[in-house]
Amino acid sequence: MVLLSLGLLVGCPADDADPPSPEPPADLPCEVEGEGFTAPPCSHQISSWEQWEQLARPSAAHDQIAFTKYLSPARDDARLPALFMNVGLFTLHYELLSNVFDERFPLLSPGEYNQLVLTPDREFTAGSLVQLHVDQEPRFAFTVLDDPADEAATVSYAQVLRTYHELSAGLKIGELAFLPKTSNQAAATASWDGAVPVVGADDSIQYEVYTQGVGYGTVRLFDLKDLAKASAAVDFGYEDILILDEAPADIEQVISGAVTGTRQGELSHLNVRSAARGTPNCFVRQPHQQLAQWEGRLVRLECGLEDLSVEEASPEEAQEFWQQLRPDPLDIPPAQLQWTELEGLLEVPTGTTEERAAAMTRYGSKGSNLASLYQRIDAQLQLQGFLVPMHYYATFMENNSWQVDLGSGLSDYSFADTVSAWLSEPDFINDGALRRQRLADLRAAIRAASVSSPLIDALDARIRDIFGTDSQMLRFRSSSNAEDALAFSGAGIYDSTSACLADERDDNEVGPSHCDSDQPEERSLQRALLKVWASLWNIEAFEERSWYGIDHSLAAMGVLINTRSKNERANFVAFTGNPTQASDERMLVNAQAGELDVVAAEPGLVPEKVLLRVTDGAVVEIDRVSPSSVVLPGVEVLNDAQLRELGAQLWTLQQDFPLDEAAPPDTTLLLDSEWKILEDGRMVVKQVRPFLATP
Repeated sequence: MVLLSLGLLVGCPADDADPPSPEPPADLPCEVEGEGFTAPPCSHQISSWEQWEQLARPSAAHDQIAFTKYLSPARDDARLPALFMNVGLFTLHYELLSNVFDERFPLLSPGEYNQLVLTPDREFTAGSLVQLHVDQEPRFAFTVLDDPADEAATVSYAQVLRTYHELSAGLKIGELAFLPKTSNQAAATASWDGAVPVVGADDSIQYEVYTQGVGYGTVRLFDLKDLAKASAAVDFGYEDILILDEAPADIEQVISGAVTGTRQGELSHLNVRSAARGTPNCFVRQPHQQLAQWEGRLVRLECGLEDLSVEEASPEEAQEFWQQLRPDPLDIPPAQLQWTELEGLLEVPTGTTEERAAAMTRYGSKGSNLASLYQRIDAQLQLQGFLVPMHYYATFMENNSWQVDLGSGLSDYSFADTVSAWLSEPDFINDGALRRQRLADLRAAIRAASVSSPLIDALDARIRDIFGTDSQMLRFRSSSNAEDALAFSGAGIYDSTSACLADERDDNEVGPSHCDSDQPEERSLQRALLKVWASLWNIEAFEERSWYGIDHSLAAMGVLINTRSKNERANFVAFTGNPTQASDERMLVNAQAGELDVVAAEPGLVPEKVLLRVTDGAVVEIDRVSPSSVVLPGVEVLNDAQLRELGAQLWTLQQDFPLDEAAPPDTTLLLDSEWKILEDGRMVVKQVRPFLATP
C-alpha cells in the first residue's frame, strides 16, 4: 500500500476558514437535462458508496483506487452548479457540456471550452476526483486543470478554496484534499495560507502507464515551456515520439507516442487521444535524463504494463506503423499544366460538371469554386478578380535552380528535381526534423528567385484591364489542387499576401507602397507570387497532405487575385447548416468585429455566434448564441438586418451552388463560406468550400 503525505494548511483569514456552505442547486440540472440517457450523466451529490461506484471507474494509478471527474463554479455567474460526472458515459468534460448541457453551452467549440476551464478568469474549475489508496482520512483528493505551460494561468488559492468547499458540500462519503498536478501548482501551495488540505504525490513512483502500446518514431525531447511554440511551428508530427519534462494540458497533433515526466490522469485529453489512436503514453520519472541517448533517433518505443522499453527501429517498420495510424489515402486530380490563360472570375466556364472539373485542374479549388459561385450570385456581393493557372508555378519550379546536395555533393538542381529526389529519399520521408529544415531552405530559395518577365507583363496587362489602375492593392491567394475539397479542406495551410502593380513598376524597392501608404515596404507582384508558390511547401501543408496520403508530386499551386479590402467592419464565416449537429437545419454564423480573423483566431478571441432559421429564402428566427469577446456588452457584430440579408444569400447559395460530389453515407453536405462587411457597409463573399457534417 502506498501512503501519501498530507499537509493541513493553517492560519487562514476568518472569512476563508469557514465560508457558508453552498446552497443545493434548485433545478438539479443533472437530473432535468440528463433525462433520456441510459444512466445519470452526472450528479450534484455523492451520498453513498454505491453512488460513487456508479459514477466512477477503477484507476490504474498506483496510489488510487477509483476516479471520476467534476465541474465546479469558479465565478458567481457560472452556468452550472458543482457536479460529479459519470465517466462511464463521458470521458471528457467537453463531451458532457456538449451533449447534456448543449442548451446552456450551444455549439461549444474546443477553444471555447478551454476558455471556460483553463484561463485565469475561468468560469469553472474542472478536474478529477480520486479515491486514494490510504487507510486514514482524507479518502479523496481533487485535481484542477490549468495550463502547466502558462504560469499566469495557474489556478489561484481562492479558486481552489472555493472548489474545495463546493465539492465537500456534495461529497458525503469521505474527507477531501487538493492534489497538485503540475509543478506550478505544487510551487503555489507552498505560499498558501489557508484551510485547504493538500496531499502530496508519492515520489517513489517511477513509472506509470496510461495507454499500453508500441509506437515507432523519431525521439524528440521538449521542455513543456517550448512545446506550444514547437506545436505552432509544426515542429513535430505523427512520425515523432515526444519526451516531455511535464505533462501538457493537451497535444492536438497526431504523434506516435508520448512519455511525460509528471503523472497524468487516465482521462486526460492527452491520454484520451492516445487511447483513441492506439499510441503509447506513459509516465517516467526524469525522462529527459533516461532517454537522452535516443534523441533524434528512429526507435520502437513500448509503454508496457510494468516498464518502458526503447530500441532502434528500421524505416520499414516505422512506415508500416505510420500507415496504420493514417486514414485511407486520398487522391487529388492532376493539374492541367498546359493551360496558360489568365481568366477573370466571370470568364471561367463553369456551366457543366466537366467545365467545373477542368477549371479546378487549371486554377485549383479555391479559385474555381469562387468563379463558380460568382457566376450565380448578385454582383454586389462580389470582389473583382482573376486567376493564375498552375502552369506558371510548374514552369517556375522547372526553370529555376539552386545549389543543393542530393547525395552526390553540392550541385545545381531545379526546384522541381529537388522535390522529386526528396520524395523518394528515405531520410527525408522518415526524419521529421530533417524534412522541416529542408523545406524551410526550399521556401527561402523559392522566395529569393525571380519570376519571368513575360508573366509579370501578362499580370500587368490583366490587372489594368480588370481593375483599371495600377494603384489598387490586390490580394494574391493560394489556390492549389490540394485544398477546399470535400475530403480535404486544407484550411489555413497555405499563404496569401497583398501586392501592388505600381510597386512592381517603379524601378526601386523603396517603400511605402504606392497602393497603401500604411504599408512601409513595397509589395511587388513578384514577391507575392513567390510567397504563395513557396507556401505549397509549408511544413504544415506537407505534414497534412502526408497524413491524408496525398501524392505530393501531384500538388501544384494556382493563384486567385482579387481586390484587397481594408478597414472592414466585420469578418464572418457562415455555414448553410449546423456543422456540429447535422439534424439542426439552422445556419451557423461566426462573426468578428473589424479585421480580426475568424478562421485563424488569436487565442482568447471568441467570435459572435448566431444561428439562423431560414424558410423559403427568408430568415424567420435569429438565435444569438453568444457575443463577440472584443465588443462592448450589448454590441452586435452583425445586426439583424445584416443577418437577414446573409440568411437570404445563404439560402440562395444552398439552392444554386453546384456540388459535383455526393456526400458519403451518414453525413450531410454543407457549404462553408467566408464573408466581409466592407468599410462602405457592403457585404461580400470571398470564399466557398464544401463541408461534411455528421449527425
